[in-house]
Amino acid sequence: MKQPALSRKFHFLIALALYCTACASTPKYLKEDCPIYTEIETVRANPAGAPQRHLRLRAAFKVCPPTEGLAEIKRKRIEMKHHLIALLSSKTAAQLEDPLRVEKLQAEIMQMANEKVMKKSEAIEVFITDFELE
Repeated sequence: MKQPALSRKFHFLIALALYCTACASTPKYLKEDCPIYTEIETVRANPAGAPQRHLRLRAAFKVCPPTEGLAEIKRKRIEMKHHLIALLSSKTAAQLEDPLRVEKLQAEIMQMANEKVMKKSEAIEVFITDFELE
């Protein structure tokens, strides 16, 4: 039994779509070539429930794709700083004294950056370059 022409076209289009998604193009850059943005000023915050304590943190962000990522984070540096202050202010002094605090903060900052700030690019790595809890 012969299939109607419309049905054959439909099956062909489905097969073509599946083929094209399987062979997605590779990025036009290497992740090691993505720049590190260091121009966000030092962030100061009081830990949650400890108004007499002060936290000072400075972070740098490796962003991709190289050109678009750098342009986006430069445009959104104030927004990034705002979200950093909000995140750090939500942490208790006990959380900020944890031996793994830097590693935990790196992961949380990267997640925050990609979910709340970066829309057309992404932070692929976060470097904490200054951390002081007084």
